[in-house]
Amino acid sequence: MTPPVQIPTDECAFDDPETRRNWQLARLRAGAVLPPVIILLLATLVVMGMLGDRPTTQPMWMRVVGLVCVVAAPFTFAYALYSLGPVLRLRRIRRVLRVYPWEYRTSVRPAPGVKDTMALPVRVRTEAEGDWSRTMRAVNPLQRKRWTGEMEHGAWFAGDPEFGGVIAVPGATDLMTLERGTRTPPDLHREIARDKERMAQAKRAGIATLSASLRA
Repeated sequence: MTPPVQIPTDECAFDDPETRRNWQLARLRAGAVLPPVIILLLATLVVMGMLGDRPTTQPMWMRVVGLVCVVAAPFTFAYALYSLGPVLRLRRIRRVLRVYPWEYRTSVRPAPGVKDTMALPVRVRTEAEGDWSRTMRAVNPLQRKRWTGEMEHGAWFAGDPEFGGVIAVPGATDLMTLERGTRTPPDLHREIARDKERMAQAKRAGIATLSASLRA
């Protein structure tokens, strides 16, 4: 099957200008929420510190502000950590794209009957009439379980089929991380472990540790 969009011929996907531009746009979107969240967190901590130095005979409004800050602080801190997740995941995507080239996959579809609260279970098909892969976990850095259905008609993949990597809509849009969702059979595990070049490449991309099933 002919890919709907010409796959870049670069040795690594991140050398493609369009791929790099789309990653940078996603990085800007992910990072845009961090400054206000950090400012809010710091402001909450400062106010709590100022109120803590006051005498116990505080005006009612100060007590109310202090109570609000105490209640809001853990939620603000948790949201700050949550906001950092997309930035870290995009860094992981960039690391993979700097090692592996883009390859075409005829389809990526949600895995029927499989539930995952933190990711979208999917299966990948390499050939038009070929078999589907085992279930894998896809995560969109900007909207964790967002799925438009575009990849069901063709997708780009960078990475290792057994370790995971990155998938995208042809044209390198809607970048998502892809991780193994099931254990690797022992015989396949041994075969992969013997391929030193393959293992070294996966380690450079930071995906060799994404599958606990591949640990010795």
